[in-house]
Amino acid sequence: MTQVDPRSARAGRRLVIGVGNPDRGDDGAGRVVALRVAARNDCAFEVREGSGEATALMNAWTGFADVVLVDACRGAGPPGSVHRIGPDDAERVGTLQHASTHSLGVAAAIGLSRALGTLPARLVIYAIEAGHSREGEGLSPEVDQAVHEVVALVMQDSHV
Repeated sequence: MTQVDPRSARAGRRLVIGVGNPDRGDDGAGRVVALRVAARNDCAFEVREGSGEATALMNAWTGFADVVLVDACRGAGPPGSVHRIGPDDAERVGTLQHASTHSLGVAAAIGLSRALGTLPARLVIYAIEAGHSREGEGLSPEVDQAVHEVVALVMQDSHV
């Protein structure tokens, strides 16, 4: 009996990863995007949520050719700003002043995956500028609007 490597079975498939802590206000923006994309019937992406820890991200995207990662960020604009970091400037994540509580994990995952040859062929990161990350609060109105914008961008991308 021939065995199929489960990682190669996912090759060519597309993945959205929403990163963040849903119990810390705007820090949960990436996971809210993931939930809203998953609720749609017309999306060509598989959807996952995560904390942003480097090895978990690497495990999640291994074998996927096309990955969109959504996370909250800080210090790159007013709350609700959306930043698109394409495959050619993915290293920029590590240079953003602690782009989010997960930025070091995302940057490390990119670097390690590149070194190991497991980085997806296409990796796009949407970073949503957070306004607050207070425990127990929901998204601010500006970030909620940005979440709608990013969901639309992901859905537009899923039809490419």
